[in-house]
Amino acid sequence: MTLGADRLHVIRCYERLPPMSGGMERHISELTAAQRRQGVRVTELFNSGMPTGESFQIWSGLRVDRVRPALLRAGIFYLGAAMKRIDSSDNRTRVLHVHGDWPAFLFGDALGRLLGVRAAAASLHECLHSFSSVYAWVLNRYDPIFTTGLHESTVLTEVTGKPVIHLPSAPAELFFASPTYRGDPVDVIVVGSLTARKNMEAVLELAAQRPQLTFVVYGDGPERVRLEILRVQRKLNNLQFRGAVGPEDIHAAMCTARLFVNTAFAEGSPTAALEAMASGLPVILTPSNDYSMIVEQGKNGRVTQGWSVDELTRSVDEFLDDPQRLADAGYAARKVAQIHRWDVKATIVTNAMIAAAERHGSFDK
Repeated sequence: MTLGADRLHVIRCYERLPPMSGGMERHISELTAAQRRQGVRVTELFNSGMPTGESFQIWSGLRVDRVRPALLRAGIFYLGAAMKRIDSSDNRTRVLHVHGDWPAFLFGDALGRLLGVRAAAASLHECLHSFSSVYAWVLNRYDPIFTTGLHESTVLTEVTGKPVIHLPSAPAELFFASPTYRGDPVDVIVVGSLTARKNMEAVLELAAQRPQLTFVVYGDGPERVRLEILRVQRKLNNLQFRGAVGPEDIHAAMCTARLFVNTAFAEGSPTAALEAMASGLPVILTPSNDYSMIVEQGKNGRVTQGWSVDELTRSVDEFLDDPQRLADAGYAARKVAQIHRWDVKATIVTNAMIAAAERHGSFDK
């Protein structure tokens, strides 16, 4: 007898949930909501943020996400998770779903065995942060395995010998709708955490090279103070930092912007880029991953060959200097975003979990 979604119990593990900012946090929240709409029972194990359904907070008095190094952080989180008593009286088939990187997969393996789940799924949202052999080791028992980045899917398929599923993130449904209000008109919008990896200095350079254009950055992080000082020192009056805001405000801003830019050095799948595409914006991305499944060169945006600010500037000019091309690219971007909706992603994840559960008598086997 084939297992149905309404007989599946997913135990989902990650330290942070919205309203904590971040693309991974939004990904996890939206996936959970979409699976619950399918009838899947989802129990979230988290530490910071606000759950929207069945959940357990692991350490209420400790910001686990601030603990360093990552190995210690994962150990503390999964130790607490192991002490939670998760009701299983409905006799649904339990699947553990671990989101994070290799330390989380390492400790998640122990949690899966303790809980006696039928299968364990792993989702890697970022680039690889260790040797591929480390991932081959910690992912040995996981099935299915998902990555938001196409490059990581290719590498992990090779090193694990398992078919790794490329699952780019997706926009929340509100990004396909008309906003309840609109933000101030702007030429270029940037959305992302202000960390060194996001390479936000390139945005300042862009603003310096194109003083006739307006730029706005949404997001916060440890680099913000330094970037704000640089903006003032360089007298970049055409650039504003707006801080971290909610999805409704991001959507309102995107609907009055003309172009989305991401300058990161390394990414999995930038959720904000797909949100921009759903809002009808062409996207300019640096080659922080393989985006061939999302961006059609010159048609709905462009992925640059490198991180040269001159190349980024030419790419921005390519669209903003040609109103018809900009409009056509925005339409094409929205069309691609339609493929990446959360109900579609949730079906892929649920079906993969069901198939894995039917393959395995238990996680230990």
